[in-house]
Amino acid sequence: MKKTQINLQKYLVVALLFFTTACSKNETELKNQVQDGNLTGKKITNEQDSTFNNGDVILDVNYENGTTSSGITGVTGTHAPAADAVYMVNPAGNGSNYAIAHKIVYGDPDYLSDGSIRSESDAVAIPSARFFPGDERRYEFSVLLKDWTPWVSGPTYETNVFQLKVSGNSTTGSGVPLQFRTARNAMRLRYEGSSSIKDIIPNLQLYVNQWMHFRVDVLWADSATGYMRTYMKLPGQSNYVLVDEKTNYRTFAGNVAVGNLGYIKWGVYGTQEGLTRIAYHDNIRIIKLPLQ
Repeated sequence: MKKTQINLQKYLVVALLFFTTACSKNETELKNQVQDGNLTGKKITNEQDSTFNNGDVILDVNYENGTTSSGITGVTGTHAPAADAVYMVNPAGNGSNYAIAHKIVYGDPDYLSDGSIRSESDAVAIPSARFFPGDERRYEFSVLLKDWTPWVSGPTYETNVFQLKVSGNSTTGSGVPLQFRTARNAMRLRYEGSSSIKDIIPNLQLYVNQWMHFRVDVLWADSATGYMRTYMKLPGQSNYVLVDEKTNYRTFAGNVAVGNLGYIKWGVYGTQEGLTRIAYHDNIRIIKLPLQ
């Protein structure tokens, strides 16, 4: 009997060691996948959340509850009054059940918001989702340009689809650190004060009605000590690719002393005469860096 008890104890110890090792290995593999940019689909949302078990995920807007706020207090659907300025898409066509759609129509006052034709969501009301000098953050979003009409001729008429924005205006010395814009038939990065512009997708028509994925890593700084790295993953690509980088760079376009604060916006803002613009967004995330 004593020998049987000893053997049973040995088996229990071995089983416990195996379970602990397996859990540790799975967590490490998941974290490595996130760093490599391989976790993108909502089918593994629960695994994603468990990976960031040290409070790394600050905001995760995945819309899987079917509402324009994603069930998160402080996430705004739109400020435009038109009934279809914002609505839910089901299925999203990216492995998710839901995505959000924003719509604008040139010249239609029902799509006016803060004096301009736009329909955008934001998270400015969530204190933890704001950014300030010293913060190091990762921003992720997916976007689909629905039936995007090609640019033919005339002025560029850029359309914003995502912004890293600082509150205030020119009077307070604030600006927009980074905007993702469509310009003619390209996807463009526009930095604060238009000091720098880079086209990262020369021909968007190749990807209309398809999901594109973007990531921005930033060290927010009000002096030339920050960095901003932009990555994208286009249809057919399995990993994020670095498409632009700024180092030793003033990333925070504002002054905290006068109340400027940073926040994110996503949707559609600005279009050419005669056009309607619709964009789908999904998987908007803010993650604290460095990953723990």
